[in-house]
Amino acid sequence: MVLGVDIGGSHITVAIIQENHKDQIQQLFTMKIDHKDDQNLILESWISTMDLAIDHLDIKKLKGIGIAMPGPFDYKNGVFPDKGEHKFETLYNINLKNTIREQLKLDPSFPIRFYNDAACFGIGEAWTGELMTFKKSIAITLGTGFGATFIDKGIPVTSGEGVPLHGELYHLPFGDDIADTHFSTQWFQRRYNELTGDEIQGVKDLVKLKNIDQIKNQIFNEFAENLILFLAPWIVDFKAEAVVVGGNISNAWSFFETQLKKAKSTSNTRMPIIKSKLQENAALLGAARLIDNSFYSRL
Repeated sequence: MVLGVDIGGSHITVAIIQENHKDQIQQLFTMKIDHKDDQNLILESWISTMDLAIDHLDIKKLKGIGIAMPGPFDYKNGVFPDKGEHKFETLYNINLKNTIREQLKLDPSFPIRFYNDAACFGIGEAWTGELMTFKKSIAITLGTGFGATFIDKGIPVTSGEGVPLHGELYHLPFGDDIADTHFSTQWFQRRYNELTGDEIQGVKDLVKLKNIDQIKNQIFNEFAENLILFLAPWIVDFKAEAVVVGGNISNAWSFFETQLKKAKSTSNTRMPIIKSKLQENAALLGAARLIDNSFYSRL
């Protein structure tokens, strides 16, 4: 058994996963915790959620803990850098790997491995999700931020033909800013305010609004067209065979799927763009796969 852990800015989710049944998550444990909270509160919440999961299995059967973590983060050593783009500021220079081992009373040699959360999403999709049958693919997550990973034979790649710096897209220029500000929640907030003068918290609010179908359609159409305009050169250069889309914004898939396909047909891209069925579970499965030594050695 392994623990797949997904840590975000507002939560921790821990999954018990049986290695020889990679598509089956045995149990899920989750807790809300804000990245701006006190250091002790964050660490105690994370550790207690993992401990709760361990209590539901024989510790002797636990092979390792794989953790999907947003960057910037020292993934090899398990340390928060002192410059974290305003994320987890109370944890700067904390060695999370050592803290987990000490608090859970694990052997010093016990495997605890970290990797980027967007990359873990892609790993999970390539391992047991929508990207299983494709050699080269791109996995993106649309939510509070814009995550992406380029996959070649199940492995995230960070360099090479058609791959941007570090294999990420959020920092690249688009429009009057960078991609992250156009393909995340903040764009929907900003665009809705520009068109109406009112405010929304996110896409979920936009979907629920009634009697504004014209504005709603305009916003989702613009989003889909811009997303394809931005992605198309990378899809072509990388020779991606498919793109999978996850994240909270993908829950509104029915509002922009048609326009997404229409925009794709007018660009030089013919591969499928697929909504993730695994969603958050993809990152948990990808994190769990880090405990496979032969796979991890290839990262």
